[in-house]
Amino acid sequence: MQEWRPTYAHLRVAIVGLATLVAGVVAGRPDAVIIAAPLVLVALWSAQRPQTTPEATTPATALTVNEGEEVAWEATVSGLPPGGVVAVVHPGQRLLEVEPAEGLLVADDGAGGAEALIALRPLRWGRRKLGDPAVAVYDGWYSWRFGPLSLPGMRMTVLPVTAPLDASGPAPHPRGLVGMERASRPGEGAEFAKVRPFGLGDRLRRIHWPVSARTGRLHVTATYADEDAHVVVLIDAVNDVGESTGIDGEPSSMDLAVRAAAVLAEHFLHRGDRVGLRVFGAWGVTMAPASTGQLQLRRILDTLCLIEPGTARGEDALAARQGLGSGTLALMLSPLIDPAATQQVAILNRAGIDVVVIDTLPPGMEDESGETPEALAWRIRMLQRRVETTQLASLGIPVVPWSGAHSLDQVLRDLARRRATPRLVAR
Repeated sequence: MQEWRPTYAHLRVAIVGLATLVAGVVAGRPDAVIIAAPLVLVALWSAQRPQTTPEATTPATALTVNEGEEVAWEATVSGLPPGGVVAVVHPGQRLLEVEPAEGLLVADDGAGGAEALIALRPLRWGRRKLGDPAVAVYDGWYSWRFGPLSLPGMRMTVLPVTAPLDASGPAPHPRGLVGMERASRPGEGAEFAKVRPFGLGDRLRRIHWPVSARTGRLHVTATYADEDAHVVVLIDAVNDVGESTGIDGEPSSMDLAVRAAAVLAEHFLHRGDRVGLRVFGAWGVTMAPASTGQLQLRRILDTLCLIEPGTARGEDALAARQGLGSGTLALMLSPLIDPAATQQVAILNRAGIDVVVIDTLPPGMEDESGETPEALAWRIRMLQRRVETTQLASLGIPVVPWSGAHSLDQVLRDLARRRATPRLVAR
């Protein structure tokens, strides 16, 4: 049970003051008595133990924020003695900025209470359990201390940051019912197809009056149907190459993959497409079934937060194709370090699925210098990786390095141009 205890400062003042006072009286030194008298008076004045029982609470035990977003952790303390002071310290963590890092002193608000606010800024996505903050209460003379009181640590979910994707390239094979993608069949939509004679069931607002007046027969404007596409984002979480220093520093391959997945999911969901997510190489994280809307975006972001790279290996390469049919747009996010990733890409391509490989290897990782066995092995793997990417390009599979939200625009345009080309599909 916590109780008021004298501080070391109070004990030092009492012991040093009394010893100096006694020595001055015995030795007949009035100067020592004058120096010791104020210390003894302060020690006697603050010797009474405070009668209050402070209590500390924090309203937030779980919080969801975005990368780089600053939030305030709040602690409320009641039961302070008159003139009391509260000392609050929040423990720091790697990739978590705490301001002030050394702690905070808050004075009594006059009603026996105090509120302490400490700024927290997470620098990387994921779910984490923060350390237990500590609160200590002092009386007005700093002679007595109550605590420290331990408060429960906050459970924080940090969502990957998203950025607007300025891409106008369409998905290659829209096959749904609603959406913003232009289909190959005529129907209700916004993109002009042709002017044709009026038929049964045509709407009057579709009548093209200039052509109708010139030909003497009603004509209407025909459009292409607007449909949605099935997009699946595949994440290779077998390896995390590089060291992450947070959103303000250098990213690792997993940072690039997770943030790119968040950007792509937000973009295609905003267009009305059905977006799904699959993760390979992470224990306990498998997939988010394809769906639409803002709820699906939140589901995907929550799934991305659970990824712990390298916790599951040996998955079947055929698992990437399960449930995916011809016409699906698959976006593979991978550093292309594990050969299983290229096997999955080849299997998807043979199934008639449009695959775009997004290279998430951090810039500069290919240039490894040194004569150590590890450096030589890495250079050999980089040479093999170049051969594999060349083979993928020969199969018509684009490999695009992720350099921001504009990386895929030209690739999606190229895929849309060749969507009408007949293809041989392995069944």
